[in-house]
Amino acid sequence: MELDTDIVQRLVRRLDAALDASGFARLEGGSTEVYKIDLKKPDGGALVLKIYPDEPEWSLSKEALVAGWLENLAPLVPRWLHLDESRTLLPLRYALLTLLPGRSLRHWMAEPDIEQAYRQMGALLRRIHAIPMPAYGYVRAHGIDKPLSTNAEYMTAAFEDVFRRFRDLGGDADLGNRLQQLASGSFVLLDESDGPVLCHDDFHQGNVLAIRDDAGRLGLSGCLDFGNARAADNLFDLAKALFCSAHEDPRSYRPILDGYGAVDHPDPERALWLYTLFHRTSMWCWLTKLGLNATAENGPGGLIRDLRQMTA
Repeated sequence: MELDTDIVQRLVRRLDAALDASGFARLEGGSTEVYKIDLKKPDGGALVLKIYPDEPEWSLSKEALVAGWLENLAPLVPRWLHLDESRTLLPLRYALLTLLPGRSLRHWMAEPDIEQAYRQMGALLRRIHAIPMPAYGYVRAHGIDKPLSTNAEYMTAAFEDVFRRFRDLGGDADLGNRLQQLASGSFVLLDESDGPVLCHDDFHQGNVLAIRDDAGRLGLSGCLDFGNARAADNLFDLAKALFCSAHEDPRSYRPILDGYGAVDHPDPERALWLYTLFHRTSMWCWLTKLGLNATAENGPGGLIRDLRQMTA
């Protein structure tokens, strides 16, 4: 997206006719274009401009919806101040958000006290999971899409779909069959869900912000990117967070788990294993669809290697 000062000023005036923009800059990370807009105010201040791709068309409304559900986590979650799907000022949908302080936790991973932030990640994820949902299912702009009443029904269908995609995308047929048999052998654990909760489904160092306070202590300052959110079992989301975070930093696994705290489940370790199998297979499908050579044994993330190890 090519922005200029005039367009940015007009975007800001859509929010408040009294505001003036003093400058803007692209923010790092993310799969969408995100900009910081500095404001001409006595106390300074800034906004975030987030530009959404054409597909999926409901992504902007979904994020605003989920952010509203998370308003009890303020100030750790940005507020969606203005949504524009008219395409009059920009050729794409966009939103103006509040700017959260701090930098992605990826920037702090070499710090000696990083484990403290990882424990806070676990505690924050637990707070997200304290939000109950009326059914299981993927969230879109209107709420839960095709809601299901039981975790077993929801996840059984999800496993069938992910193994079908694995085969259709050229995954090793023998490996796929073994993974599917192993998963099916643990489906009894799906009945142990305590009920559907709000799940971030992309909770890792890149979507968490941190900052040092006046005393020099490292602490979380924000949680971002709700485009993957769904209503699911809490261990489904915890497994995804552990899987993705440990891929970036193996040291994160234990403190995130400790920060999350005890879970009421007859076999939490086995349940986390089952959900991790799902997430690894799903990630392989996603990377392969993007055109990456995820079929190689040591391909992106070593996913095939790790999946083979899960069958041992």
